[in-house]
Amino acid sequence: MLNKVCFTVAFAIVLSACGHVHEYERHVTAWEPLYCYKSLAATQCYHKPKHADSLRLVNYYGPHPSRYDAPEPKAAPNFSAPEMINYWVKDPEPIPRSMPRGDLTDRPWLTAEGKAEQQILVETTTLKASEIGTNALLRRISTAEPVKIKLPPPDIEVQ
Repeated sequence: MLNKVCFTVAFAIVLSACGHVHEYERHVTAWEPLYCYKSLAATQCYHKPKHADSLRLVNYYGPHPSRYDAPEPKAAPNFSAPEMINYWVKDPEPIPRSMPRGDLTDRPWLTAEGKAEQQILVETTTLKASEIGTNALLRRISTAEPVKIKLPPPDIEVQ
């Protein structure tokens, strides 16, 4: 009689251990399933658990992910080297050519007048904030012609 009681109690304990539902799972089981995993940028959520990312699980709503059947792992690919060949392909070397000559109307920066204008712009922008630079700029604006000035050496400070 005592053996039957011990056996029944042990069977009930083992059976109850198998059917244990965590308190959190009991409260969220009725919710729409949502399984959230950490990623490099943020947390990403899915409607079905991703068993491959089970270590990155942040939170879930619905049944615990272990209650789903895990998919079978994919077979490892069989990599092999390509077949050997007895030839090789090389692109032709580029042929050095001189600069093309032709009509430069669409490229004014390459003409003598265009280069002179660029030089004037460079000289104007490099003038330091000084009386000489200001006067040269005002003369250029008033006459609308380029004015060449001689700048003082950089070690002499103009006041």
